[in-house]
Amino acid sequence: MGRDIPLGRIAGIKVTMDVTVLLLAAFYTVALAVNRFPIESPGHSDTTYWIAGVGGALLFFLSLLVHELGHALVARDEGIGVRGISLWLLGGVAKLESSPTTARSEFRIAVVGPLSSLACGIVLLCGAYALPDFGTAALVGNLFALLGRINLLLAAFNLIPAAPLDGGTVLSSMIWKRTGSQATGMKWAAWAGIVVGASMIWWGWGWVSDGDTAAINGWSLILVGAFILFAAFRSLKAQPLVALLDGVTVAEGMVLHPPVARTFDSVGTFLRSLDPSETAQAYPVIDDRGHASGLLTASAIRATDSNLWEKLPVQALAFPLDRVTVVRSDEPLLPAAQRVDGGDIRDGLVVSPDGEVIGTIDSRSVYRVAERRRLTAPTAR
Repeated sequence: MGRDIPLGRIAGIKVTMDVTVLLLAAFYTVALAVNRFPIESPGHSDTTYWIAGVGGALLFFLSLLVHELGHALVARDEGIGVRGISLWLLGGVAKLESSPTTARSEFRIAVVGPLSSLACGIVLLCGAYALPDFGTAALVGNLFALLGRINLLLAAFNLIPAAPLDGGTVLSSMIWKRTGSQATGMKWAAWAGIVVGASMIWWGWGWVSDGDTAAINGWSLILVGAFILFAAFRSLKAQPLVALLDGVTVAEGMVLHPPVARTFDSVGTFLRSLDPSETAQAYPVIDDRGHASGLLTASAIRATDSNLWEKLPVQALAFPLDRVTVVRSDEPLLPAAQRVDGGDIRDGLVVSPDGEVIGTIDSRSVYRVAERRRLTAPTAR
């Protein structure tokens, strides 16, 4: 989904779609205009059927967008940034800046998607019931009834308690709440996803082997089952890392009190002030009043011609605060590192609960802490 087509913004959230959406929309349009509508609502012109087909495809993807928008809005309400929503071949995804930090937050974000689909389904079915059963209104009612049932089916399917479906996340959050361990919830949801994905593939292959008109449904089941199986395996693979980081805060993974650069010094002056054994790769920048004004990174220094270091002020090379991710020392490490990794730069500032800058963090902090904890775990010893 790297070449998404921009569609605009809803409630400030960027919406894009993958090119596969156009292919699927074309398939839906043809299926509705050529097969379903002429059979179930006869007596209209070909032009009317094609317009209804296009409208049906648009409404279908609009309902998927409502589903993902529900996830995004609740995530934002929980204080989690949203990078955007992307529609693709198998539905859509709300791209969050980090994972939830509590079981309650994870539950709310997950369950609102199926509830949004349920609401769409009910509204569409009510619309179909209210419309007259003759003329063009009957054709529109047929479309609403179809999309209403599809949304109810999507709501039910997404509530299956198996990763990566929303129901799997709901299951994971409930186990997390009960046991206090996010990793345990992930493990159970991932194994459920493996069982569900494998079952769908087996079921779909049975339909394909029959060689009748159900073969296309069989291939669809195989495709969706393979996606669920692959995603569940990925979740299971990530579970040991989450287990190692249970209860770990930013304070354990940050670089505490790194060297500080002053805005009015040159880069050369700052480099000469560093201890030769210094290993920090990011340095808070302070102004003449002692307030943090940005972040200077070793990678930015290395990318600059060394002949310019003596004349180049630190402020000219440092990243301003509005481009730097700032996290608190008492936040859980994993979601904080995810936010840093998704920012403009791969280093962030760490502040104490009272707002004082006390360190830096980068996306690699997670793996350094995980490796340290793995080596000191009882099983490793």
